[in-house]
Amino acid sequence: MKTIALFNPKSGSVPPDARERLTAVLQEAGHGGAELVEVDTSDPDAQLRDLAKQSPDLFVVWGGDGTLRCALTTIGAVTPNLLLLPGGTMNLLPNVLHGQKPWDEVLRAVIKSPRRHTLPAGEVNGQRFYCAMLAGAPARFAEARESLRRGDLGKAAAEAGAALDTLNKLHLDARYASGYSFANEQLPTTSVIGAVIGPLTKAGSGMEVAALSNPTAGAALNVLWTSFFTDWRNSPDVHVAPATLLEIASAEGEEIPVIADGEATEPDQRVRVTFVENGGQCLVAS
Repeated sequence: MKTIALFNPKSGSVPPDARERLTAVLQEAGHGGAELVEVDTSDPDAQLRDLAKQSPDLFVVWGGDGTLRCALTTIGAVTPNLLLLPGGTMNLLPNVLHGQKPWDEVLRAVIKSPRRHTLPAGEVNGQRFYCAMLAGAPARFAEARESLRRGDLGKAAAEAGAALDTLNKLHLDARYASGYSFANEQLPTTSVIGAVIGPLTKAGSGMEVAALSNPTAGAALNVLWTSFFTDWRNSPDVHVAPATLLEIASAEGEEIPVIADGEATEPDQRVRVTFVENGGQCLVAS
Protein backbone atom coordinates (compact mmCIF):
# COMPACT_ATOMS: atom_id res chain seq x y z
CA MET A 1 0.00 0.00 0.00
CA LYS A 2 1.53 3.30 -1.12
CA THR A 3 1.19 6.19 1.33
CA ILE A 4 2.37 9.76 0.81
CA ALA A 5 2.32 12.23 3.71
CA LEU A 6 2.80 15.91 2.88
CA PHE A 7 3.36 18.31 5.79
CA ASN A 8 3.90 22.04 6.15
CA PRO A 9 6.21 22.87 9.10
CA LYS A 10 5.46 26.58 8.59
CA SER A 11 1.75 26.19 9.37
CA GLY A 12 0.45 27.58 12.65
CA SER A 13 0.34 24.44 14.82
CA VAL A 14 2.58 21.98 12.96
CA PRO A 15 5.54 21.35 15.33
CA PRO A 16 9.22 21.57 14.35
CA ASP A 17 9.58 17.78 14.75
CA ALA A 18 6.59 17.13 12.50
CA ARG A 19 8.41 14.58 10.36
CA GLU A 20 9.36 12.43 13.36
CA ARG A 21 5.89 12.63 14.94
CA LEU A 22 4.10 11.85 11.70
CA THR A 23 6.43 8.93 11.00
CA ALA A 24 5.78 7.45 14.45
CA VAL A 25 1.96 7.62 14.19
CA LEU A 26 1.96 6.24 10.65
CA GLN A 27 4.18 3.33 11.70
CA GLU A 28 1.88 2.64 14.62
CA ALA A 29 -1.09 2.60 12.21
CA GLY A 30 0.59 0.18 9.82
CA HIS A 31 1.96 2.65 7.26
CA GLY A 32 5.64 2.39 8.13
CA GLY A 33 6.78 2.70 4.52
CA ALA A 34 5.11 6.06 3.94
CA GLU A 35 6.90 8.68 1.85
CA LEU A 36 7.13 11.90 3.88
CA VAL A 37 7.43 15.14 1.91
CA GLU A 38 7.72 18.75 3.08
CA VAL A 39 5.48 21.31 1.36
CA ASP A 40 7.13 23.33 -1.40
CA THR A 41 5.79 26.78 -0.49
CA SER A 42 7.03 28.25 -3.79
CA ASP A 43 4.57 26.17 -5.87
CA PRO A 44 2.41 23.85 -3.75
CA ASP A 45 -0.14 23.31 -6.56
CA ALA A 46 2.47 21.83 -8.91
CA GLN A 47 3.94 19.74 -6.11
CA LEU A 48 0.52 18.31 -5.23
CA ARG A 49 -0.23 17.47 -8.86
CA ASP A 50 3.12 15.69 -9.23
CA LEU A 51 2.59 13.68 -6.05
CA ALA A 52 -0.95 12.74 -7.10
CA LYS A 53 0.45 11.24 -10.33
CA GLN A 54 2.01 8.52 -8.16
CA SER A 55 -1.57 7.32 -7.40
CA PRO A 56 -1.06 6.75 -3.67
CA ASP A 57 -3.54 4.54 -1.83
CA LEU A 58 -3.49 7.11 0.97
CA PHE A 59 -2.52 10.76 0.61
CA VAL A 60 -2.11 12.56 3.95
CA VAL A 61 -1.80 16.36 4.07
CA TRP A 62 -0.97 18.10 7.37
CA GLY A 63 -1.04 21.90 7.47
CA GLY A 64 -3.10 25.04 7.88
CA ASP A 65 -6.34 25.95 6.13
CA GLY A 66 -4.47 27.36 3.13
CA THR A 67 -2.46 24.16 2.63
CA LEU A 68 -5.53 21.94 3.08
CA ARG A 69 -7.67 24.06 0.75
CA CYS A 70 -4.95 23.86 -1.88
CA ALA A 71 -4.81 20.05 -1.52
CA LEU A 72 -8.57 19.62 -1.70
CA THR A 73 -8.89 21.94 -4.70
CA THR A 74 -5.94 20.52 -6.62
CA ILE A 75 -6.39 16.79 -6.08
CA GLY A 76 -9.64 16.28 -4.14
CA ALA A 77 -11.52 15.57 -7.35
CA VAL A 78 -9.00 13.02 -8.69
CA THR A 79 -7.60 11.45 -5.51
CA PRO A 80 -10.48 10.74 -3.13
CA ASN A 81 -8.21 8.90 -0.67
CA LEU A 82 -7.12 12.25 0.74
CA LEU A 83 -6.78 12.71 4.50
CA LEU A 84 -6.59 16.30 5.75
CA LEU A 85 -5.04 16.88 9.20
CA PRO A 86 -5.39 20.06 11.32
CA GLY A 87 -2.14 22.02 11.50
CA GLY A 88 -3.21 25.65 11.36
CA THR A 89 -4.29 28.33 13.81
CA MET A 90 -8.05 28.22 13.27
CA ASN A 91 -8.43 24.88 11.45
CA LEU A 92 -11.77 25.83 9.92
CA LEU A 93 -11.85 23.02 7.38
CA PRO A 94 -10.58 20.20 9.66
CA ASN A 95 -13.10 21.19 12.33
CA VAL A 96 -15.88 20.81 9.75
CA LEU A 97 -14.53 17.40 8.73
CA HIS A 98 -13.35 15.89 12.01
CA GLY A 99 -14.54 18.10 14.84
CA GLN A 100 -12.03 19.74 17.18
CA LYS A 101 -9.71 16.74 17.49
CA PRO A 102 -5.89 16.75 17.49
CA TRP A 103 -4.14 15.68 14.30
CA ASP A 104 -2.84 12.36 15.63
CA GLU A 105 -6.28 11.32 16.90
CA VAL A 106 -7.79 12.15 13.51
CA LEU A 107 -5.07 10.20 11.69
CA ARG A 108 -5.53 7.07 13.80
CA ALA A 109 -9.34 7.19 13.58
CA VAL A 110 -9.50 7.65 9.81
CA ILE A 111 -6.92 4.96 9.05
CA LYS A 112 -8.77 2.54 11.32
CA SER A 113 -12.18 3.17 9.71
CA PRO A 114 -12.07 5.40 6.60
CA ARG A 115 -15.08 6.74 4.76
CA ARG A 116 -15.12 8.91 1.65
CA HIS A 117 -16.84 12.25 2.16
CA THR A 118 -17.97 14.77 -0.47
CA LEU A 119 -17.71 18.44 0.45
CA PRO A 120 -19.66 21.37 -0.98
CA ALA A 121 -17.68 24.46 -1.92
CA GLY A 122 -17.93 28.02 -3.07
CA GLU A 123 -15.98 29.65 -5.87
CA VAL A 124 -15.02 33.31 -5.66
CA ASN A 125 -13.78 34.59 -9.02
CA GLY A 126 -12.81 31.03 -9.93
CA GLN A 127 -10.95 30.27 -6.66
CA ARG A 128 -12.54 27.54 -4.57
CA PHE A 129 -13.21 27.77 -0.82
CA TYR A 130 -14.85 25.33 1.59
CA CYS A 131 -15.84 27.36 4.64
CA ALA A 132 -16.36 31.07 4.07
CA MET A 133 -15.38 34.22 2.21
CA LEU A 134 -15.49 37.88 3.23
CA ALA A 135 -15.41 40.88 0.92
CA GLY A 136 -14.75 44.50 1.82
CA ALA A 137 -13.43 46.05 5.02
CA PRO A 138 -13.03 42.79 7.03
CA ALA A 139 -10.42 41.60 4.53
CA ARG A 140 -8.34 44.69 5.28
CA PHE A 141 -8.80 44.32 9.05
CA ALA A 142 -7.69 40.68 8.75
CA GLU A 143 -4.44 41.81 7.09
CA ALA A 144 -3.80 44.22 9.96
CA ARG A 145 -4.52 41.52 12.52
CA GLU A 146 -2.02 39.12 10.91
CA SER A 147 0.71 41.79 10.87
CA LEU A 148 0.00 42.52 14.53
CA ARG A 149 0.20 38.81 15.32
CA ARG A 150 3.63 38.69 13.65
CA GLY A 151 4.78 41.68 15.70
CA ASP A 152 5.05 44.07 12.74
CA LEU A 153 3.45 47.06 14.45
CA GLY A 154 4.24 49.60 11.75
CA LYS A 155 2.68 47.52 9.00
CA ALA A 156 -0.30 46.68 11.23
CA ALA A 157 -0.94 50.39 11.87
CA ALA A 158 -0.77 51.19 8.15
CA GLU A 159 -3.11 48.31 7.29
CA ALA A 160 -5.55 49.30 10.04
CA GLY A 161 -5.66 52.80 8.53
CA ALA A 162 -6.32 51.29 5.09
CA ALA A 163 -9.07 49.15 6.61
CA LEU A 164 -10.81 52.17 8.11
CA ASP A 165 -10.50 53.96 4.79
CA THR A 166 -12.08 50.96 3.06
CA LEU A 167 -14.87 50.88 5.63
CA ASN A 168 -15.76 54.51 4.98
CA LYS A 169 -15.17 54.78 1.24
CA LEU A 170 -15.98 51.37 -0.27
CA HIS A 171 -19.67 50.92 -1.09
CA LEU A 172 -20.56 47.42 -2.25
CA ASP A 173 -23.73 46.62 -4.17
CA ALA A 174 -24.61 42.93 -4.26
CA ARG A 175 -27.29 40.75 -5.77
CA TYR A 176 -27.95 37.14 -4.91
CA ALA A 177 -29.97 34.30 -6.39
CA SER A 178 -31.13 30.81 -5.51
CA GLY A 179 -30.82 29.88 -9.17
CA TYR A 180 -29.50 31.99 -12.00
CA SER A 181 -32.29 34.59 -12.05
CA PHE A 182 -31.69 37.44 -9.61
CA ALA A 183 -35.20 38.92 -9.67
CA ASN A 184 -35.11 41.70 -7.02
CA GLU A 185 -32.82 39.99 -4.51
CA GLN A 186 -30.54 42.86 -3.45
CA LEU A 187 -28.35 43.04 -0.35
CA PRO A 188 -28.08 46.43 1.41
CA THR A 189 -25.23 48.64 0.18
CA THR A 190 -22.35 48.10 2.58
CA SER A 191 -18.60 47.56 2.91
CA VAL A 192 -19.02 44.16 4.64
CA ILE A 193 -20.35 41.16 2.69
CA GLY A 194 -19.72 37.45 3.27
CA ALA A 195 -20.77 33.92 2.34
CA VAL A 196 -20.62 30.64 4.27
CA ILE A 197 -20.80 27.10 2.95
CA GLY A 198 -22.38 23.79 3.94
CA PRO A 199 -22.35 22.79 7.63
CA LEU A 200 -21.46 26.35 8.68
CA THR A 201 -24.77 27.74 7.40
CA LYS A 202 -27.77 27.98 9.70
CA ALA A 203 -29.54 25.37 7.57
CA GLY A 204 -26.50 23.07 7.63
CA SER A 205 -26.28 22.87 3.83
CA GLY A 206 -26.01 25.01 0.71
CA MET A 207 -24.66 28.56 0.85
CA GLU A 208 -25.73 31.61 2.82
CA VAL A 209 -24.83 35.20 1.96
CA ALA A 210 -24.80 38.04 4.49
CA ALA A 211 -24.33 41.80 4.52
CA LEU A 212 -23.88 44.21 7.43
CA SER A 213 -25.89 47.39 6.91
CA ASN A 214 -24.52 50.68 8.31
CA PRO A 215 -21.19 49.13 9.38
CA THR A 216 -19.07 50.83 12.05
CA ALA A 217 -15.41 50.14 12.77
CA GLY A 218 -16.33 48.08 15.83
CA ALA A 219 -18.92 46.07 13.91
CA ALA A 220 -16.52 45.43 11.02
CA LEU A 221 -13.82 44.25 13.43
CA ASN A 222 -16.35 41.84 14.90
CA VAL A 223 -16.81 40.24 11.50
CA LEU A 224 -13.37 38.62 11.59
CA TRP A 225 -13.08 34.87 11.59
CA THR A 226 -13.48 34.41 15.33
CA SER A 227 -17.08 35.60 15.29
CA PHE A 228 -18.08 35.32 11.65
CA PHE A 229 -19.62 31.89 12.15
CA THR A 230 -21.42 32.63 15.41
CA ASP A 231 -22.96 35.78 16.80
CA TRP A 232 -22.32 38.14 13.86
CA ARG A 233 -25.10 36.75 11.65
CA ASN A 234 -27.59 37.05 14.52
CA SER A 235 -27.22 40.84 14.68
CA PRO A 236 -30.36 42.83 13.71
CA ASP A 237 -28.20 44.88 11.30
CA VAL A 238 -27.27 41.82 9.25
CA HIS A 239 -29.22 40.63 6.22
CA VAL A 240 -28.83 36.84 5.71
CA ALA A 241 -30.25 34.82 2.81
CA PRO A 242 -29.74 31.40 1.19
CA ALA A 243 -28.25 31.62 -2.29
CA THR A 244 -26.40 29.72 -4.98
CA LEU A 245 -24.99 32.81 -6.66
CA LEU A 246 -23.69 36.16 -5.40
CA GLU A 247 -22.40 39.07 -7.47
CA ILE A 248 -20.68 42.05 -5.82
CA ALA A 249 -19.62 45.32 -7.42
CA SER A 250 -18.13 48.52 -6.07
CA ALA A 251 -20.29 51.59 -6.65
CA GLU A 252 -17.10 53.60 -7.25
CA GLY A 253 -15.49 50.99 -9.52
CA GLU A 254 -12.74 50.30 -6.96
CA GLU A 255 -11.04 46.93 -6.44
CA ILE A 256 -12.72 44.80 -3.78
CA PRO A 257 -10.49 43.04 -1.18
CA VAL A 258 -11.50 39.43 -0.47
CA ILE A 259 -10.40 36.67 1.88
CA ALA A 260 -11.52 33.07 1.34
CA ASP A 261 -10.97 30.44 4.04
CA GLY A 262 -8.68 32.91 5.77
CA GLU A 263 -6.47 33.53 2.71
CA ALA A 264 -6.35 36.76 0.69
CA THR A 265 -7.34 36.46 -2.97
CA GLU A 266 -6.55 38.72 -5.89
CA PRO A 267 -8.75 41.86 -5.61
CA ASP A 268 -11.03 42.71 -8.51
CA GLN A 269 -13.63 45.35 -9.39
CA ARG A 270 -16.32 42.66 -9.47
CA VAL A 271 -16.67 39.56 -7.29
CA ARG A 272 -18.71 36.54 -8.37
CA VAL A 273 -19.40 33.76 -5.86
CA THR A 274 -21.05 30.49 -6.92
CA PHE A 275 -22.09 27.44 -4.92
CA VAL A 276 -20.64 24.05 -5.94
CA GLU A 277 -22.55 21.04 -4.64
CA ASN A 278 -19.70 18.54 -5.14
CA GLY A 279 -16.64 20.57 -4.31
CA GLY A 280 -14.19 17.76 -3.57
CA GLN A 281 -13.67 14.44 -1.81
CA CYS A 282 -11.61 13.41 1.19
CA LEU A 283 -11.56 10.81 3.95
CA VAL A 284 -13.21 11.03 7.36
CA ALA A 285 -13.70 8.45 10.10
CA SER A 286 -16.78 6.24 9.73
